[in-house]
Amino acid sequence: MHRPIANADKDCNSNKMSSVLETFVRPLIGAIAWDVKQGHGSFLTFNFGEPKLIVRERFSRTVRTGRTVTVRGDSHIWIECCHWRILDDNNQIAFSEDSCETIAKATAVLNGQRLVAIDVSNGKTWFYFDVEGLLETWPYEDDPRREQWTIFHGEECFSYRTDGLAHLGPSDTLPEDKAWQILT
Repeated sequence: MHRPIANADKDCNSNKMSSVLETFVRPLIGAIAWDVKQGHGSFLTFNFGEPKLIVRERFSRTVRTGRTVTVRGDSHIWIECCHWRILDDNNQIAFSEDSCETIAKATAVLNGQRLVAIDVSNGKTWFYFDVEGLLETWPYEDDPRREQWTIFHGEECFSYRTDGLAHLGPSDTLPEDKAWQILT
């Protein structure tokens, strides 16, 4: 049985790390997901809140070699390195290994829906949306230390691993420098 970390209807507070996650995701509960799409491979991204431009300059030693500009929300969720499936009204409409066309149709279903709850249990996570949308994630079998998802708010992020450990800290923290704690 999974338990809600945060949802629109009730307040959960089981331990220090899960209450940190609850506090961190609280601003997302009730927010509308936009620009929901597939990234590299089977990665997924969800934006929430006000859009803003992110401008990054690229340099080669001392010479500017280019610039990238992306639009991001105040908050966003990045699904990575795990299996996932998207359901609409309890019917699976996409799996992480499906074609790009199938995934695009499924992400379009979640686009514009409000996030209403996030549940975590035994390495699995459920992201519930208000119009019968559901994203479920679960681990790959090969490495229990892979990050399944990260939620970004400004300069902070909360990451969740396959082994049930979590990290909260600056979004520019290198993977080898993250301090992982139990999320129970």
